[in-house]
Amino acid sequence: MAFDYTLAAATLVFLVTYVLISLRTVRRFPIERPAVAMLGGALMLVLGVLTPAQALLAINLDVIVLLVGMMLLVSGLEVCGFFDLVSSRIAVRAKSQASFLAWLMVATAALSAIVLNDTIALLVTPVVVRSTRALRVNPLPYLVAVAIAANVGSVATEVGNPQNAFIAIQSGIPFLTFTAYLLPVTVACLAVAIGLVWLVFRKDLAVPLTHAGSVEPVHLQRTGLGVTLGVTVGVAAAFFAAPTPVWLPLVALAGGSFVLFFLPFFAKTTARTLIAKVDWSIILFFVGLFIVLEGVRVSGLSAAIQGGFTSTVGGQSGGLVWLVGLSALLSNLISNVPAVLLLATVVPRGSTQLWLGLAASSTLAGNATILGAACNVIVVQVASRDGVTVSMKDFVKAGLPVTAATLVLSTILIALLVPA
Repeated sequence: MAFDYTLAAATLVFLVTYVLISLRTVRRFPIERPAVAMLGGALMLVLGVLTPAQALLAINLDVIVLLVGMMLLVSGLEVCGFFDLVSSRIAVRAKSQASFLAWLMVATAALSAIVLNDTIALLVTPVVVRSTRALRVNPLPYLVAVAIAANVGSVATEVGNPQNAFIAIQSGIPFLTFTAYLLPVTVACLAVAIGLVWLVFRKDLAVPLTHAGSVEPVHLQRTGLGVTLGVTVGVAAAFFAAPTPVWLPLVALAGGSFVLFFLPFFAKTTARTLIAKVDWSIILFFVGLFIVLEGVRVSGLSAAIQGGFTSTVGGQSGGLVWLVGLSALLSNLISNVPAVLLLATVVPRGSTQLWLGLAASSTLAGNATILGAACNVIVVQVASRDGVTVSMKDFVKAGLPVTAATLVLSTILIALLVPA
């Protein structure tokens, strides 16, 4: 068999990229996932696997535009004090630690379904640390709960997390159809998650709330918040009315642009501030991975990977359980976004059941460990800056049982609810 340079080069770049994504550190030097993805994309060009034109065409602008538009909306809500308001109200009104935990997870899940879960984790985590200190309770159960709830809640919609946004564009499933099938799955999985997190941390949560401290006052910009919430509601309504996902990026960009231009007239902020709050690292991560995976496709490596997956299960491929198993494994090895971009190459475009199974399983599998999802890493890193350490052991003892239970439950429900 003749040596295939393109296939060999693409395989080398693919392996280096995904190994570095999974490692996170090399000899105590931190490795950022966006930097790795961009390096992989550059290597695909330098080694001649892709031409510049192919690389540019590989970047899915629909996904990029959708993410930017949603993050601009979130920036507006943040500067107006919306997330501080929600978290502080829950803390003040909690009658017990169990009720605080349950309402915190419900609120986090609901917010994560509306906007990107990574952003919710970033904004809610410091408020939870301050609230638990004011209430004189252990913050650890609540931090783990926020990460788990943000992941579970984001399953419900096509804008809940970055991988769902990609799946929406690739599959062509309408927003309303996606939510109609996965909202019941999300609600059931959230109920299970709340129960298991409470069970794991029941000793910590048994301590009565004293309300001895006072939760910090929230500084709202009411007029600006009203404007931003109005735009957000309009965007959500347009999402549900959209006949196909083709409209989602345009709607999100329109909403984000309205907030970017008009909010400075109603709140103490600037367009520059709102732009700075966008998580551009997610955008670079997707750009790099799009180019890497185009190299994988062009070289023929994706066909080889699909064949390898199929042979490992006795020649049976394409089934829901088969896909869920691969998704859960890869999501914990390399994180859920790169796992979804890789597995999307083996899912038929017209199979709603498989696309929804991939969306649910890749997200829920991310709850197993801290490294399973970017959302988890964000919670842990933000909490550490506030002096709270969440160890892998602390996370896994709740995350692993939640992952196992919700993966089984979601797979059963999707098999029952969604036609094959």
